[in-house]
Amino acid sequence: MTADALNPDLAAYLDEVTAPFPEDSAVRIRWDLTAHVLDAAALDGARIQEALVALGPADEVRAALKAQFFTRADVAWLERDGQLRRLLAEEETAPAPLWQSALGCVVVVGLLTWLICGWPGLPALIGSREFTWIVPALLTLELALLEFTQRLSLRRPVRSAAVLRRVSGTLFAPLGIALSLPVFAPSVVTEPALLAAALGAALLGAYLTRPREALTLAGKAWRGAR
Repeated sequence: MTADALNPDLAAYLDEVTAPFPEDSAVRIRWDLTAHVLDAAALDGARIQEALVALGPADEVRAALKAQFFTRADVAWLERDGQLRRLLAEEETAPAPLWQSALGCVVVVGLLTWLICGWPGLPALIGSREFTWIVPALLTLELALLEFTQRLSLRRPVRSAAVLRRVSGTLFAPLGIALSLPVFAPSVVTEPALLAAALGAALLGAYLTRPREALTLAGKAWRGAR
């Protein structure tokens, strides 16, 4: 039998603390808190009741743990959202070595720049604009941001990673358009009304499809909640 089953005070305390959390998180919390209480009681020669008092009121401990773990309500929404459900079902994959990502970025930027405006001494393959360094610079920035968010999410627990990918997938849509317009449609930049309309449409699309709950949970996911 476990210590919380043998001690009714500890069992009641753990039940109150873990009430809002899903089963996998509750098991982890119970294990950690039980070990902490037993260690404190053994080291100080105190009884379990005194160790619980030293740990703090159950509601305060529960509130602190909500910053580290997703609650049942959080998980229920994650499983209702179609995109997040697919992200949660995906198997975790380790990011490619940084040198491979950097090499891929160089190749993609080089080819796209050649297609759009060419390189000095190398005419564009299909584009008609003259070479300008802003094209490879913006393409590199966009690819670097995508790589950064992917690597950042993969370092987080599964639920946090899914939330961060859901948020970034929405927020990067208008950002990607803003960075791509000067590259693929330089004439748009000189037409303020057309540029405003394009960016407005991108922002409206992001607003209409914004993951409300995911944005609310973004702070918890950024901290690596489980």
